[in-house]
Amino acid sequence: MYFTKIRMHPIMIPAIIYLIATAQLAHYSIIFGSLLIHELGHILAAKWTGLTLTSCTILPYGGEIKIKNMQLAPTHHKWLIAIAGPLSTSILYLMAQPFHFPGQAFFNDVQLTILVLNLLPILPLDGGQALKAIIPKRHQNSFLAFSIIVSTLLILVTHDHLHLALIFAFIAFQNIKSWQYRKYEEIFNKIVTKQLTLP
Repeated sequence: MYFTKIRMHPIMIPAIIYLIATAQLAHYSIIFGSLLIHELGHILAAKWTGLTLTSCTILPYGGEIKIKNMQLAPTHHKWLIAIAGPLSTSILYLMAQPFHFPGQAFFNDVQLTILVLNLLPILPLDGGQALKAIIPKRHQNSFLAFSIIVSTLLILVTHDHLHLALIFAFIAFQNIKSWQYRKYEEIFNKIVTKQLTLP
């Protein structure tokens, strides 16, 4: 069952505590529900392509899904899975517009923030994942380095908006960690690919 594989990253806990302490449970529900629907887009796309989801972790900008043998998936499947999250957020936003309900302005802001953030062409965001799917392997490390530089610059650009600066700091940290372990990941992918393609 896919829903049993959904988890929340510990980085979400301080935000939840703050919203509960300031009696903003409705805001928390909108944020969490929006992030969950965004991730369900990825999950449904993975299921549609026949891939096996191993885990889904909810993060401040969306989430991180892990799929078994993702490196062997066709390029168009990787691209579809990446773009399915922003697509589900877009659909949710558009479906809500004909209606008027309390907190709609906040709801709209949350959807647009999630959408714009995830369409940025840097890793590990969906826009970056969609680009990674079509970038040749020989340029993958360069793209990761680009993501580190841009996410770090975005911390400075958004310093007046603490919540955004913290999100980009987390993204930069993730990219730096990926850079440190890139050699091990390359070796692991080669071993898995070799094992799965042996007759």
